[in-house]
Amino acid sequence: MESEAVNRFLNPDISMMQGVGDMEVTEEENTLAIQMGHIVTAKALKSGVDAVVPTMPDPEIPVSVGQFHIVPYAMPAAQQPYVVDDPVIQARLTRVYEQEQTGELEEPNSMVVACASSVCTSEQALDVKPQSSSERIVLYVCGGGFVSSDTALLKWHYMRVSQELGQRVFVPRYHVAPAHVFPRAIHDVYTAFMYLVNQGFQAQDITVLGISAGANIALAVVELLRIQKEPEPSRIVVVAPCVDLTLSMDSWTRNHDKCVLGYIPEENPHSMPRVYYGDVEPGVDVFAMLRHPLLSPLFGRAHAGPPLQIHSGTCDALADDAVALAQHVPHAELITYPGRNHYTILRGKQQLDAMYAHMRRFIQTPCSE
Repeated sequence: MESEAVNRFLNPDISMMQGVGDMEVTEEENTLAIQMGHIVTAKALKSGVDAVVPTMPDPEIPVSVGQFHIVPYAMPAAQQPYVVDDPVIQARLTRVYEQEQTGELEEPNSMVVACASSVCTSEQALDVKPQSSSERIVLYVCGGGFVSSDTALLKWHYMRVSQELGQRVFVPRYHVAPAHVFPRAIHDVYTAFMYLVNQGFQAQDITVLGISAGANIALAVVELLRIQKEPEPSRIVVVAPCVDLTLSMDSWTRNHDKCVLGYIPEENPHSMPRVYYGDVEPGVDVFAMLRHPLLSPLFGRAHAGPPLQIHSGTCDALADDAVALAQHVPHAELITYPGRNHYTILRGKQQLDAMYAHMRRFIQTPCSE
């Protein structure tokens, strides 16, 4: 039964994994997606995340639609060492910073540059420098539960973002757990932001867009920019955000049967937060550590920061994360989609048209308004 559900879900005729985001979700597909999500969770609970994380497919998108290029990036020489308030996190950040500085980090950083054909040419897409003094861009942080990267899988989505917003989209291919634990992903995306600024983009011309676990990383990066007293992006947009790694929100159980995300309690070593954090240092209360704003942005600043727009489905296991975040940040705008879960929030033309319209209005409205 399990293998049948997985095979049917991966069938090109019904699967988002073929990049068919505009196709409406059928009841059968949604049921299969939920069933597969719970199967994967059960296997992770039993065998660990290494046993269940699949290789993500790489959908083919015609050149006529737009351009995709993978470009390397490195930490700018002027990027300052991290200084944070927690000694354990400070030690981890210092280690990854020094390893990059000395060239000891495994696997160099790279990012995807996505550009709809209506926005720029192939040559322009390859040039990681502003096309004008006021070019506006999107830094897109993919999801994947901290343990896999949707960089390839969501090609169709960030190409559509480029088309809808009329901007180039830069997608860091950040490193994931369990091979690369916290704070490597944050460092990778922070460094990507600093690299783009170093290339000539103005921070106020950058919108940061994060999906699911990518929303967590995106918000953590903006918090780290504040801590480091660096310029922050113009706006932040998050979709189905995971912002509380203590997993204490009621929607994890309330929406269990309605959402693809299965629940593994935080205290389990195979849980998403514990895999992302990695080995716990001696004497560290990991539950208390998971409340740090760089791990759970919900517990970060509630004062002035970049304007924030939040998109969430009412049937998502992370629905309460989004509501709590909106309540925590006074200037946040929360947009909810009835009946949508963590899978269906990015499916269906009507759903996506509505989401992109909200994003377009939010991003194109001057901050002073």
